[in-house]
Amino acid sequence: MTSSGIRAGAIPVEHPAKGSALVRSVLRRWPSLVGVAAAVFLLAGGTDFPAVLTGAALVYLGAALLGRRGSAWPLFLGTVVALVAAQLVADALGVPLEVTVLMLALGVAGALYAAVRTPAGRAMIVGPSAVAMLGFGAVGVVAVLATPVVGGVIVGLGLLGHAAWDYRHFRRNTVVSRSLAEFCGVLDTLLGVAVVVLAVTGALS
Repeated sequence: MTSSGIRAGAIPVEHPAKGSALVRSVLRRWPSLVGVAAAVFLLAGGTDFPAVLTGAALVYLGAALLGRRGSAWPLFLGTVVALVAAQLVADALGVPLEVTVLMLALGVAGALYAAVRTPAGRAMIVGPSAVAMLGFGAVGVVAVLATPVVGGVIVGLGLLGHAAWDYRHFRRNTVVSRSLAEFCGVLDTLLGVAVVVLAVTGALS
């Protein structure tokens, strides 16, 4: 040992700066950051919240039917693009379009397909997603038909329920990718709390 206490020939280890470690830690949580940004954007834009709830359930069902967790993000993006395009076409033609009802119809079709075509070995994966799609879709439709205040509370609670569904899949790492489950969980939680508060305070009336 040398007088400095460092063995001769030893190579000093350079520890990463605390700032760099913090940045990497934050970047690992990018789905949460995207979820926060999406929640702010949707709340600022007066979004159709029942459609958000029904769409989230539809993505889970689609990923379960495909049997690939990695398909969740393409399904999410594809659903957003398709529904925005459908709404724009309906507006241009002057045809009324209730997006929540449209997605519930797609979910019913997917659930029926699952009941007929799902192999027995995958029923435990696809079945719960199909039931969840019908349940959350029904909540979305009820919220659309109710008064703004009651509908806001219903859809807000529905979003919080779906946040619990996201957390379940995040912990088990099933059906959808963990990044999608994390993103959706943060988004649903923030939207759920905000919509309930807005409804109770009369801001949605």
